[in-house]
Amino acid sequence: MNREDQTLTLPDSRKLGFAEYGSGTPLLYFHGHPCSRLEARYLAGREGIRVIGIDRPGMGLSSYQLKRTLINWADDVVSLADSLGLEKFAVVGLSGGAPYALACAYATPERISACGIVSGVWSIDRRTAFLAAWMPWVMLPVMGRFLRDVAAAKGLLAKQAAGKWPLADKTILDDPAIPDIMATSLVEGFRQGPRGPARDATLIGRIRGFGLDEIVHPNIHLWHGTADQQVSIAVARKVAQGLRSCTATFYDNEGHLSVIVNHKDEILDGLCTS
Repeated sequence: MNREDQTLTLPDSRKLGFAEYGSGTPLLYFHGHPCSRLEARYLAGREGIRVIGIDRPGMGLSSYQLKRTLINWADDVVSLADSLGLEKFAVVGLSGGAPYALACAYATPERISACGIVSGVWSIDRRTAFLAAWMPWVMLPVMGRFLRDVAAAKGLLAKQAAGKWPLADKTILDDPAIPDIMATSLVEGFRQGPRGPARDATLIGRIRGFGLDEIVHPNIHLWHGTADQQVSIAVARKVAQGLRSCTATFYDNEGHLSVIVNHKDEILDGLCTS
């Protein structure tokens, strides 16, 4: 069985796509935007840790869900955990996956052993909120036309990197495994077209249902780079300060994606061995 292309039938008959890498302590990985379960390979490969990447609705192998919310995601995650026999598990969200990780820490703290936020988006960033109002429906259908195959996606990423990406983010592309993860995850995210990614962008840009100060989970970790040009370090500091409990680590000169690549072991240690 291909462990990257698994699905679970949820109580409402939707399909939830997921991928598994390794065995041991479970870590549920919530991908960035607009990507897919395959992005979990960033954290795969560590002995004794079972990384499980999950597609959000309308992306990858997961069915589209009408009128979904961030809190709905926690319900899907619990259904998957129950099906896999996981009583407790850690969660981590990269970039646009961060609000979903925090939604789980808010809604089901008794199931979460640790919650991680890596280069996390949050809607206190006015630019993110503004983009959510128009980008999903205007830009994502256009972007999706360039993400129909891995080669085209790699070309798009290389073009973007050559522009204003910080040095740390450009440097990680020297390892051919990294652009492969990025490109394959992006293409898979648009498997069903732009509708799922568009809805995802709207939810990320206008976070509703809970506030940072309402999250009572005691074991939340945040990692962020000072050179991140997609989510400013100021936003990351506000998120860390807004949470009741947060162990925050800020890396000088790291970018948006370089944090999860260059500090993989520290992230895994914080979430799976603490």
